[in-house]
Amino acid sequence: MKYVFLLLTLIIISGSFGFSLAKGKGFEGGFPENSGLGNYRIGNLGEKRKPEPEIQYDQSEEKSSIIVNQGIQYDQSKERSSNNQKASEDSGSSKIRFRGLSGTYTSDSQEAASSTSSIIWDGVGIGQTVFKYKMSISGITVELENTSMDFSYTYGDEYTLTLGSSSVHSGEFIGITSDSKIYNSSNVFGYGYFSIFGIEFGIFEILLGYKYIRYTFIDLESESTSLYWSSFSDSGSLYLTGIGLVF
Repeated sequence: MKYVFLLLTLIIISGSFGFSLAKGKGFEGGFPENSGLGNYRIGNLGEKRKPEPEIQYDQSEEKSSIIVNQGIQYDQSKERSSNNQKASEDSGSSKIRFRGLSGTYTSDSQEAASSTSSIIWDGVGIGQTVFKYKMSISGITVELENTSMDFSYTYGDEYTLTLGSSSVHSGEFIGITSDSKIYNSSNVFGYGYFSIFGIEFGIFEILLGYKYIRYTFIDLESESTSLYWSSFSDSGSLYLTGIGLVF
């Protein structure tokens, strides 16, 4: 009985030791080969994940973006050049011009002379014209002078066309009748218009113009008691030539 109990004890101990060995075997780096789970690692016991595809960049798209960027840079440079060209055109139109013109007319009984000076900046001009006139017909002598203010606008750059108008604001009139009576006046009004064509040569301008003027002297005074003249009106035109400086 003692040996039977001892034999059963040895059988029980040997069986538990074998189970312990079986439990510890196969976890050294994975699952047992006959378990069917050898393809999986610990911590990844779910569905088998497919490897994520690598992201590939389209080189053609990258090249097209480079071409677009180059096109933008080209457009910007083109815009800068157009802006520079526009600035140069603006600087050309903002020139300063100093002009002087004169013209004369002479016949057997009349002499007329006109002299004009003006300054033009950015196309807008202002100036002054002095007109002198002498006449002697049938014993009547007239000598006068008037001054007008000129306003103009100039078109063009190297070849220019100037259009303007004049307003007579001051003058002197002396008239002598055939019986030697003297009349005089300084009260005058009138108007005029003109056009000037110009060509640049470096800093110089060659100018050719045309001017029309009409004026009236009123309130003529005389020491004589008899009134011969109450007013004097006249009109005329002259061709002008001149020279200018451009800066």
